Amino acid sequence: MYKLTEDKIRLIFGLKVRHLRSEQNLSQQEIADKSGLSVSYINEIEKGKKFPKADKIAELAEALGTSYDYLVSTKLPRALTPLVDIFNSGVLDELPFEHFGIDYQKFVEIITQSPAKVSAFISTYIDIARNYDLNKEKFLSAALRSYQELHDNYFPQLEKEAELCARKYKIPLNKPVDWTFLKEILTKEYGTTITELREKDDNNALPYLRALYYPERRELAIHPDLHPYQKAFILAKEIGYHWLKLPLDQRIYYYKDWSSTEKFDQALVNFQASYFAGSLLLPLQSFCSDVSYFLESMEFPGQFLESLLKRWNTSPETLMYRLTNVLPGRFGLQKIFFLRFNQDGNRQSFHLSKELHLGNKHQPHGNESGEHYCRRWISINIFNQLSAEKKQALGIQKSSYIDTGLQYIVLSWARQTLIHPFSRTSVSIGIEINNEARKKIRWIDDPDIPVREVNITCQRCRLEDCSERAAEPRIYKKLQEIQRVKDLLKSQGLIK
Repeated sequence: MYKLTEDKIRLIFGLKVRHLRSEQNLSQQEIADKSGLSVSYINEIEKGKKFPKADKIAELAEALGTSYDYLVSTKLPRALTPLVDIFNSGVLDELPFEHFGIDYQKFVEIITQSPAKVSAFISTYIDIARNYDLNKEKFLSAALRSYQELHDNYFPQLEKEAELCARKYKIPLNKPVDWTFLKEILTKEYGTTITELREKDDNNALPYLRALYYPERRELAIHPDLHPYQKAFILAKEIGYHWLKLPLDQRIYYYKDWSSTEKFDQALVNFQASYFAGSLLLPLQSFCSDVSYFLESMEFPGQFLESLLKRWNTSPETLMYRLTNVLPGRFGLQKIFFLRFNQDGNRQSFHLSKELHLGNKHQPHGNESGEHYCRRWISINIFNQLSAEKKQALGIQKSSYIDTGLQYIVLSWARQTLIHPFSRTSVSIGIEINNEARKKIRWIDDPDIPVREVNITCQRCRLEDCSERAAEPRIYKKLQEIQRVKDLLKSQGLIK
């Protein structure tokens, strides 16, 4: 069980005092008169700011008609027990209040003002979390994603630091940097030894690791089968830890890194290092020049987009994710989303492993209910373009959502993964088609871009002639039945 801290003990004590007072319909003034304590002091107690001495607790207990032992115990009435559960779990300590501009004490005051309502809310949240398997990793991932979305995934200070670092170490700002050059910087400037990751060193965990850091000998071991651009990213990230003076013991180099993330600050540290790496390898000014050309072409410049991989010696995912920084931050295209799907050996199995929504929660988004993502999404059907000979594919689609009328221009890149030969991944950027997008993207109405009607999941889709359907529209049918009942009740004047 999580150890209760003094501030949480004060909070629980205050909640009990307030709950007992409210149950008896007593005001703070009445309790003050009975106990001999001041109204302001009782107010401080109920807010969790003060914990009285033993003699004052005894007076409070008598005024509230309860025992001393009950008042000082951490046991709460049944209606408030979810609050103790949340305190015991340590979740409040994981919530990154300061990063979201939330005053922790004010949050606590909200709890104390309406404890029963907050308790019911927390209980509901816990039930939903259990039903949707919202474990700690998913919670931290969602918290970090929300942090990025609040800032439009564009962080000028990190961009500035990457440029300063590049100028100091003479890292080129207009062409790709070789990973061996970054290796030399780490060796000379930061005393880091770069080696290959060996199976005998990691207990046969090699397939699951991209890199591993050995602090006792200041050694960074990198998976030998990685592409040079992947090695460059790992090394640029390591430079970021040092340059930004981030806590080095918070490094994460696991292939599936969320499983090793323990708290939000650790997630934030690794995000900052990763953002720095992207900015170092795809420098802001030069990359923005490329993006300007891309947006201002009269026809969709697919070949130019593919040429950027060679120009910057980078991966489709790094390139596409870098677009989520500069499109909103430098070009004013703020309503965009980013999706990464993984497809394993079972060619009908798709897993959304990463998503980001800027501007609002967009139509294509993750779900944890086991529903089948719409197979008309280019993010998914682009996998059909891959083959034994074709390891990589780029596609574009204008997606029109049949229930909302919203349209997105969606770019997708699929490829075979390097470490796992039977696994594939696709990364996609979607831009909501609105007046701003039409002003900034000259090729947005290119007639050669295919247009498709899509939906969110098969279970919610009303399309009758969909050849890609992977599941029956059971949720759609259920909602239709409910609507028919509502229409009947309205026709009878029973509901408005």
